[in-house]
Amino acid sequence: MRTPSPVRLAAALALFALSPARASDPLTDAMMPLDPKASITFGVSQPNGPGRAAEAKAALEPYLSEAMHRPVKVVVLASYEDLAQALAAGKVDLAWAEPVAFVVAQQKNHDVQAIAKALRHGKLFYRAAIFVRADSPAQALADLRGKSFAWVSKTSASGYLFPRALLISQGIDPDAAFRSQSFAGDHPRDCEAVRQRKADAGATFSDERPRGEKPLADGCAESPPVSDFRVLAVSAPIPNDVIAARPSFDERVAESTLQVFAQMSQTEAGRKVLHDVFRVDGWGLAVAGDFAAVAEAMKVASAKVAPGKGAAKKPAKSAK
Repeated sequence: MRTPSPVRLAAALALFALSPARASDPLTDAMMPLDPKASITFGVSQPNGPGRAAEAKAALEPYLSEAMHRPVKVVVLASYEDLAQALAAGKVDLAWAEPVAFVVAQQKNHDVQAIAKALRHGKLFYRAAIFVRADSPAQALADLRGKSFAWVSKTSASGYLFPRALLISQGIDPDAAFRSQSFAGDHPRDCEAVRQRKADAGATFSDERPRGEKPLADGCAESPPVSDFRVLAVSAPIPNDVIAARPSFDERVAESTLQVFAQMSQTEAGRKVLHDVFRVDGWGLAVAGDFAAVAEAMKVASAKVAPGKGAAKKPAKSAK
C-alpha cells in the first residue's frame, strides 16, 4: 500500500471541507473499489462505558453506510488494547481510536495510519485532569499523599498515562505516595468512585478552554453533575482521538473517508453524529508527529521512580 502523504491529505482536507456536501460524487465513486457492496468494519472501544458504545454503534452504522455508499459494520471492542490489536492486525478497516490505542496500534504495525483528528472547542488537543470531590480539603497534588486514587485503565491517556506522568514530574511516585490505587474501567465509573468516596481522587479528561476559564472534569459528564468535582491540576496537551485505518487499507477509500469526515459538519445528520456520538465540533488533519507526546508519556508512566527523583522543572498547570 502507498500511504497518503500529509501534503496530499492536507490538500484533500482543504478541498473537501470547502466543497458542498453531495449525495454522490462521480469522481469519488470512480475511486472506490470495484465491488461497491464491499463492507467496511469500523472499530470503537468503550471509554465511556458499554451503554454509550452501543448508542454509538446504533447511530454510526446507518449514517456511515449512507455517507460512504457501502455497508459499514461497527464493531465494539472491550478495551483500548483490543481496539489497538484489531487495528494493527487488520481485523477492522477503520477505527475511532483514542491516542494511546492509535500509538499502540502503530507500534505493532507501522502501516497503521491516522486519517483525521477530532476538533473540540477549536482545539486539536485536550488534557488529563486530576480531580477530587468539590468538598475535598485537598488543594494541591501534594495533598493527595496517603490518599486513595482511582484510575480509568492502564492504557487510558487521560485516565492513567498523562496524569501519572504529571504526578511523577512533580516528584510524586503514585506507587509509593498513594494509600491504594484502583482501576474503574471507564470514565463514568472512575468519577462515581470518587463521588461515592470509594477513592479520594481520580483522573479523567478535560477539554481545553479559553485562557482564564477553570478546567472541568469533562470525563464526568456521563456521571453528572460535573459540578460535584473540582480539578486540582491538568496535564500537558494530549492529541485528540483519531479516525485511523488498518495496514494496506486502499488509499482511494482512505481519501474518500477523509472527505466524509471533513464534510460531516455540513449536514444536519452529520452535525447530530458529531454532537451525539463523537462529541466534537469537526475533524481536522492528523499529523504523525502529533503523537510523540503520547509515546513519551507512556515511557514516563511505566518507568520506576527512584527515591528522591522526579522533581519537577516547573510546577504543574494549576486548575486555579
